[in-house]
Amino acid sequence: MNQILKETRTIQLKTQNGDSKPLDYMLARSNRRSTFSITIDENAQVTLHMPLSAREEEAVHFLEAHADWVLTHIQKQQEKAQEKPVSSLSPEERQKKIRFLAMKFRPVLVQRILYYEPMLPEDHRKIRSITIRSQKTRWGSCSSKGGLNFNWRLCLAPPEVVDYVVVHELCHLCEMNHSPAFWALVESILPDYKASRQWLRDKGTTLDI
Repeated sequence: MNQILKETRTIQLKTQNGDSKPLDYMLARSNRRSTFSITIDENAQVTLHMPLSAREEEAVHFLEAHADWVLTHIQKQQEKAQEKPVSSLSPEERQKKIRFLAMKFRPVLVQRILYYEPMLPEDHRKIRSITIRSQKTRWGSCSSKGGLNFNWRLCLAPPEVVDYVVVHELCHLCEMNHSPAFWALVESILPDYKASRQWLRDKGTTLDI
């Protein structure tokens, strides 16, 4: 059974140049974790992950050792948040427009899927369904049963970025992971995929109404 304990903490984080900044973060202990790691979500919320059996002092030391990385990425997330468009639509109007955009986007998406699927190895899992969803953190996903899911926001992205997400999820029909073999397959179909992946990281938050 996965046991996760979460607590809020505050620390004076010191950078390499001697600056000190206060940081609120979430301390998450898990009995399934054997290492320390740090994640920063789109709201610039920092979570420090640690093994359940480890000492908190070790986790804090790990956080302090990555102070410059943490503060840099917090700033990047805050800058992305400022780029995100502010909607003038009511919640009901926004949902209606999303449904309209998703409906118009579906045939485009299906066409790109049909274009790239023949480039996969012949023994790939067959596509069972294609769904457009409203997802906060994923641009797409692929289930082990062959269900392809895509974020409606992709209809606002450049065509080459849409192609990257399509190829990414199609390749999961062969490799249900992000192993070197998976990325090699992506690159064999889209040699310039890294540019589109970086575009999503830099500009993905601007795709909204």
